[in-house]
Amino acid sequence: MSDSSTHAGTGVNLFVTANLSGTARWFEDTADVLGIDDDDLEDTIAFVHKGGMTFLSPILPDLKAIVCTAGSRESHLAILSRESAVPCVLAAELSADIATGTTVTLELSDAETATIDVVSTPAVTA
Repeated sequence: MSDSSTHAGTGVNLFVTANLSGTARWFEDTADVLGIDDDDLEDTIAFVHKGGMTFLSPILPDLKAIVCTAGSRESHLAILSRESAVPCVLAAELSADIATGTTVTLELSDAETATIDVVSTPAVTA
């Protein structure tokens, strides 16, 4: 972790890969996925609460990574992530609020544990 980032949580790393950074975006339900209008998802790290839900399926291959606050290595989301080669952090315990638009870094070099760091938060407009 660099001096400019803040530790925001840890979780189960689905598979070892290079560390990566991207923009956090929360997906709460199917409407959030269906509401995407040709958005560029290649820099998006999807944050979700339920590991067994499959509503990310239509966009999963386009995502940079997924962070889920539930799930296990055997969950449906884990299976889909492995098949699509999309990095995934499961059972994430977040110690900081991560809003949509936050730049985060996922440290994915450890076979068991992933680390989530906040690099920058979105500007608040009045």
